[in-house]
Amino acid sequence: MAGAALAIALVVDIMTVAGLSWGFVNFGLLLWLPGELIAHGRNMGLAAALIARSTLFAVPVMAIAAFLYSRWSTKGTLLVITAITAAGILALVPQHSGVTGAGNPLLAPALLIVGSTGVISVLLPYAAGNYPLRIRGRATGWVAGCSKAGGLICQGLGVLALVPALRMSAPALSVPVVLALALIAWYGRETRGRDLRELERAVAPALILT
Repeated sequence: MAGAALAIALVVDIMTVAGLSWGFVNFGLLLWLPGELIAHGRNMGLAAALIARSTLFAVPVMAIAAFLYSRWSTKGTLLVITAITAAGILALVPQHSGVTGAGNPLLAPALLIVGSTGVISVLLPYAAGNYPLRIRGRATGWVAGCSKAGGLICQGLGVLALVPALRMSAPALSVPVVLALALIAWYGRETRGRDLRELERAVAPALILT
């Protein structure tokens, strides 16, 4: 009974970190990126074109993520697209730290857009598959709220004119993404093909106490 309650709490923590990290990327880095490109000498049209071209890579991502989620592995799909997001953040660091020959400027935005689109495509279904019926709505709603909370924090920095340069914000925001990746890899459960009635039976005694 205590073990089942602990497992539920652990999944909540994993999904909390994953939701917050997605909000930081989607409502933070991706919105700050055009201004940072302009600050580094690229004209506004080119900055917008880079983002637009990167977005084209994300068009089929939802369909691919849904296919992998249903046909391959729920945990594996979330891991792969979270890793893509982390790679996109890390690719920003040399590009915005004055490193010469840091690579194609399209790479980081493309990875970030593909990764963030894929994450939000499967994050909530994955969360829902980890909770028993009695708390499924509240827990999934909590994860959804966490994904927006990351955005509120980032937008609050923007309103207060406290947005840091990407050479500082990218390494800082990579921490929750990498942490989410590690937590999912270590503690995440495969939910594909899993009968949710088994989850109900496993945690029913623990939920009597909630």
